[in-house]
Amino acid sequence: MTTPHGNLFLRCMAWWEAEIVNRPWWLLALTAVATVYCTLYTMDHLTVDTDTADMISIELPFQQNRLRLERAFPQDVSTILLVVEGDTPEQTTQAVDFLGEQLRQEQQYVKSVYVPGSGNFFSKHGLLFLDLPELEDVSSQLANAQPFIGRIAQKPNLDGFFGVLGDALKMSGNDLPLDLAPLLNKIGASLDKTLAGEPALLSWQQLMMNQKPGFGTTERFVIVTPKLDFTALLPAEQPINAVKRVAAMAEDGRFGRIHTRMTGEVVLEHEELDSITQGTAVASIASMVLVFLTLLIGYRSPKLVIATVVTLSIGLVFSLYFATVAIGHLNLISIGFAVLFIGMGDAYSSHFCLRYRELMERGMTMRESLLETLSSTGSALILCTFTASMGLFAFLPTNYVGVSELGIIAGVSMFIALGTTFTVLPALLKVMPLRQPVRRHETKFLSKILGNWPITHARKVRWITYVTAAVAVVMLQWLEVDFSPINLRDPNSESVKTFKYLLQSEDTSPMTLASLARSEEEVQAKRQAFEHLSTVKKVVTLLDFVPADQAQKLSLIEDLGPILGGQLDHFPARIDGTPTLAGIKSLLAAAEEGVTKDRPDADRETLTAFRDRIKRVDERLASLDPAAQQALLLQLQNSLLGALPQTIGLLRNNLNAEEITVANLPADIRERWLSPDGWYRLQIFPKKDGNDLDNLREFIADAQTVDANVTDLPVTYLESMNEVVRAFVQAFSIALITITVLLLLVLRNVRDTLLVLLPLLLAGLYTAAATVVLHVPFNFANIIALPLLFGLGVDSGVHMAHRLHYLHAEEGEENLLTTSEAKGVFYGTLTTVFSFSSLAFTPHAGTASMGELLAIGLLFTLICSLVMLPAFSVLGARKAR
Repeated sequence: MTTPHGNLFLRCMAWWEAEIVNRPWWLLALTAVATVYCTLYTMDHLTVDTDTADMISIELPFQQNRLRLERAFPQDVSTILLVVEGDTPEQTTQAVDFLGEQLRQEQQYVKSVYVPGSGNFFSKHGLLFLDLPELEDVSSQLANAQPFIGRIAQKPNLDGFFGVLGDALKMSGNDLPLDLAPLLNKIGASLDKTLAGEPALLSWQQLMMNQKPGFGTTERFVIVTPKLDFTALLPAEQPINAVKRVAAMAEDGRFGRIHTRMTGEVVLEHEELDSITQGTAVASIASMVLVFLTLLIGYRSPKLVIATVVTLSIGLVFSLYFATVAIGHLNLISIGFAVLFIGMGDAYSSHFCLRYRELMERGMTMRESLLETLSSTGSALILCTFTASMGLFAFLPTNYVGVSELGIIAGVSMFIALGTTFTVLPALLKVMPLRQPVRRHETKFLSKILGNWPITHARKVRWITYVTAAVAVVMLQWLEVDFSPINLRDPNSESVKTFKYLLQSEDTSPMTLASLARSEEEVQAKRQAFEHLSTVKKVVTLLDFVPADQAQKLSLIEDLGPILGGQLDHFPARIDGTPTLAGIKSLLAAAEEGVTKDRPDADRETLTAFRDRIKRVDERLASLDPAAQQALLLQLQNSLLGALPQTIGLLRNNLNAEEITVANLPADIRERWLSPDGWYRLQIFPKKDGNDLDNLREFIADAQTVDANVTDLPVTYLESMNEVVRAFVQAFSIALITITVLLLLVLRNVRDTLLVLLPLLLAGLYTAAATVVLHVPFNFANIIALPLLFGLGVDSGVHMAHRLHYLHAEEGEENLLTTSEAKGVFYGTLTTVFSFSSLAFTPHAGTASMGELLAIGLLFTLICSLVMLPAFSVLGARKAR
């Protein structure tokens, strides 16, 4: 810096101290008023945007495709997905119907409810959606069941059922309409559970209609569109609580053993926001406590610590106020800004206070010390503010909006921190005068050995640097990336666990693609093209709700009418007959007789095991008093026959099936596959695991050969990852170039510029290598660590290079590591490391990984600044001097 400029800066600092800082009470009063106003305004207007899709610019083509799909089918946006699982199809159906009915009554919190596969349409036309061979098997089995249904209808209780079963067991063959072994095994299992006091409803749908457990039968969905209250901190809290309350009713045992789980966009975002707000709040408090304790050790003065903490708090309020006015919300990355600011802003206060204390120790008065501190640290702090903000502003030109918003807030907050350091901090020091500290004299050993050891052992340090840097470069080939937004969330939350559970099944996986078409002809053409791709398993469209081979299927169903119609029409709505001990005795006798009949060995073993189970039931009944006997018999009757009327009612409805066309499909189905403005949706299912990045790329690339505008989660994940990587490269390049140019302009020395950049480049390299060792992949949140290191870490290099310049110019004046600059770098960086370390313990995986990587990176920056930079500074020092 030339003398005229230096004199101008000194005059400015003298004026600032005399006219601004020298009126501390007025300054603090105005600051207090402004702080209260900013706090109230921020509390009323600042919101949090948890939508990960908005983290990337919506102007990009893949984002426009996503928005077009959401505009065409808005009912699939912002929903709660309730996964309902029961032991039998009957129980699950009862539960989802109950949930749908109850949730529709929660009109204050619920906008709409959709239960896939439920309602009159499916209860009437369910058989038409079976494949033709399956329907032929079911119709044959139902025809054989006609005598059985008729006899139960005449005597609808446990005795009647045991009578039919006993007649079959006495015969050498098996004239039951169902296979003997599966039937006896299921009945026996139900009896065992009932005796053990467990829910044990026998599923007649599985027995009579060949229904297998799994998705669509024992596992169903309920899709809820909630009414979100965006005036609340957690907009979905009340609707989610309403769903939980209703779900608890379904799980209270009225439908047997029912288990519900929630996931979906709304729940994922709610739990993420909840975990982030709680985690960052705790992290902010922990950060402030760690900063307080560290500064107390470094300053050795409670007054300096209090002044620093108050200054940081006021700067944080002003920064959040700026965020509210400039952007209006925080996102899932910028929500951790409070911890970021505490760590960054503290560096300014650390250098200021340590320099102030150092001057006080030299015997200067308070006012002389403040003026000298403003003059001596001011130029370095201003330079650090510009370099740090450039590192933060580097994301502004990128399409990574999530980090761009953080860059705006954090970059401006650097100037806010500088302003409060030059105003609030010295004003507080004025009103809380520091006692004249006694200067501490380090021993000769500490001064000579510890104070300058990076320079004394410079050659060894340089060789260690060469070797470690080479090893780190080699390790970069094992860098990992994970750009799945679901992996940024708390892995222990119910919504994340449920989402990952759904990923395990091809039928329920959300990793499908969507394509839009304008006509049925285009739907058919695209469908055929997609199905020819090797990476596609199947394609679902509105046309799939119009079953194939309807004429043949309706003919089979029509033939069942005369056979089953009478028995089904007269079957009781519920089984409420009174069972007796005689029924059990007669079934046991039939089983004893059946064991002696000529049967295959497998059937004989099954029948023997069944006889033993009936014997245990008989023995249990014999041990009870009459009242307890009757209660147990009623339990057995309900377990074995309780679901039969529901199955009979379903069969009765199925016999009324009619031809299905697109025109007569229910509205709730049509609107999910055909938009009001005429867009048909095609849902494309992958053949390979969509969690594998290579499979995902192949799946999308193949689908784009048919439709370049395919969209949905896989495209959003992959394209977002590509944009983040591009943003990282772009921001890293911008930060490196702009900071280098600024340093060259200000320092006017290539050597000093390289010295300042050296710790940053080395720390970035070591941090990248550390992710390999620690198995922490780069993700949407923590990839910002390396560019931010340039903004956060450049301060250390500036201060150390500045001090080294004078150290080499005036040999023997002072030892490096005992100077206020070195201490400021140490304590300032250490408090920042502690701040980010607190983020690493938050439950939100993305925020935790960001804090972890920033803490590691800054720790490397500290080491490189205090050790490696001085070791390299001696190279050419004499020549430079």
